[in-house]
Amino acid sequence: MMKNHELFNAWISLTKYYDRVLKALDYTLQDQFQLGMKEFYLMYYLEQAEQKKMKLSELVPKVGLSHSALSRLVTRLEHYRGGPLVERQTGEKDKRSINIFLKEKGEQLIREMQSVLGASLQAQMSEKDIQNIKNLVE
Repeated sequence: MMKNHELFNAWISLTKYYDRVLKALDYTLQDQFQLGMKEFYLMYYLEQAEQKKMKLSELVPKVGLSHSALSRLVTRLEHYRGGPLVERQTGEKDKRSINIFLKEKGEQLIREMQSVLGASLQAQMSEKDIQNIKNLVE
């Protein structure tokens, strides 16, 4: 069985590795799309969602930002240089709730971003790294 200090050292190594990879991915997205990982996560979850929309409040824990920070991020995506990627819609039943909807341009961009991130991950990781990550999440 793994001793406490061994587990702790492994955890520290894992988080340092994760941070390094995340920073590299964020840099890649900023460089190519002028967007970061948080914007990617938001559009990724919308793309996966039924009807390509989710309540703003449901996105808060998924994206890992406060309600106000997420709202500002949505505003940036609404004013993206190539045209809006998302759209805010007031809830049909509850006028206080806000739905965020992924527009067609956003769907195209998220596919491009996924392809760029996939290639970036492949380039940065050894086969062993990839296998270790797959084993961790299975």
